[in-house]
Amino acid sequence: MGFEQRKQERQALVQHLLAQDWDLFGTLKFVNGRTIGRHSANKLLRSYWNKVDRIIYGKAAERQNMRVPRWCFAHEGADHENFHIHFVMPSLLQDTEYICCVLNAVWAQHHTQTAPLAKNWIMPVQDRAAVTSYVTHEYWRMGSDTISDDLCWNAEQSNPLPQHTLNEHYTQQQAQRITRAASPLWLQQAQQALNTQQAQYEASGDLQMMERG
Repeated sequence: MGFEQRKQERQALVQHLLAQDWDLFGTLKFVNGRTIGRHSANKLLRSYWNKVDRIIYGKAAERQNMRVPRWCFAHEGADHENFHIHFVMPSLLQDTEYICCVLNAVWAQHHTQTAPLAKNWIMPVQDRAAVTSYVTHEYWRMGSDTISDDLCWNAEQSNPLPQHTLNEHYTQQQAQRITRAASPLWLQQAQQALNTQQAQYEASGDLQMMERG
């Protein structure tokens, strides 16, 4: 595939992403991205997102096919061997930082091969254009393989929840599911990791630091 075609495809992907509704940006890493292998990594990522869907939507995740809207991108790092995932998604909860902490805590506890809290970066988006450029920057090399279709979920694919289910009872159940999935101690440690990472990002403005480590 020619350079010009890849450039056009990447531009189209960027425009598509900018037209979507999302305000969170995340990086999910592994204890060792060099040995995990894409097949094993995707298996863990699929089970993670299924768990997140159940935490947010409860039984509606299965019964009504409710899924968290998300756009996921596989990256291999500068040496082509450090496999990890970047994603963007809407925050879904009123407290954006809280859902960042929940997502990190659930991933860090998910499996012996998923990275600890400090290695994953999940934070509110400050610059959508910079993020879209960043999550698509391996398109030059990987082409459409960088788009993790089996992990992505567009809002249009979900059956909308009936409005009457989004009541106080539903909110309480959701809070209970979050507590079962991520203890207050884990959430506190995830908040500390988020604070440190936000300070580092604000000091440098460099998204590339999420690739390192």
